[in-house]
Amino acid sequence: MPLNLPAVPEREVSALRCYLTYISALIAGVAVLTLIRRSGIDVTPFLTGMAVTVISTIVIWIFSISSGNSSIYDPYWVIAPPLLILVVKAAAGAGAWHPRQQLLMAGFILWSARYHLFYRWSGWKTGLIHEDWRYEEMRSAAVPYWLNSLLGMHLFPTMLVYMAFAPTARVITLQAAAQPGLSILDGLGLLGIMAAVVIQLVSDEQMRRYRLTDDHRDGRSCREGLWSWSRHPNYFGEVLFWISTIPFAAAAGQLAERPVAVLAGPLAMAVFFRFSAFLM
Repeated sequence: MPLNLPAVPEREVSALRCYLTYISALIAGVAVLTLIRRSGIDVTPFLTGMAVTVISTIVIWIFSISSGNSSIYDPYWVIAPPLLILVVKAAAGAGAWHPRQQLLMAGFILWSARYHLFYRWSGWKTGLIHEDWRYEEMRSAAVPYWLNSLLGMHLFPTMLVYMAFAPTARVITLQAAAQPGLSILDGLGLLGIMAAVVIQLVSDEQMRRYRLTDDHRDGRSCREGLWSWSRHPNYFGEVLFWISTIPFAAAAGQLAERPVAVLAGPLAMAVFFRFSAFLM
């Protein structure tokens, strides 16, 4: 029986404003990195990257509040990580790139390209019309929307992604000469990243096509392709991607040296997506 779905409010944001948002965030991030490097303050590369991503997120939040649509933030956690690799590398002054670092960078670029090139965000093409339904629901919460947006829709996912980024940061900040050569663990990590990207790409495309069907318009769930195997194959791909950075850290000796720093973030990401799947 068809479901009577409520009308989704329109909250239009132009593509130009979306571009302006991210250009401003990039400028702010570069300014923070430059300020920290010139200040002479002893800040670790990891904390430098954290400062950069937090300030960039706050800039995006300002634009999202002024635009009335927090979905402006959505692509950030896919845009940010490849750039954060460059940030922590620069902050560490680590010199030449080890092959392991190059593989990680290539993996992150491929993962980001899946979202921005193969399955482009509508904000880049036509601008936004609707806000994510989860953000819409938060508008009726007891907490003021601006605060809910800042903490729950912007800073929380930014920090979650940055913690999941920790294994990669540990590898990127190491001097090339201090790292062992490539091993089977690096191959395992690369295989996991490639599988994760393919799973996300295929599941996103299958969902895109399903949204054009009468079944979707009637409010039914997709049960085709990868979606017949898993309720959220795109979430599975996301979790697999972050878990696949752990073998790289292990190959660089960081898992044995800092097990909590390496494992906590990716595992927290897995728990987050499991909880998100439960809510949906």
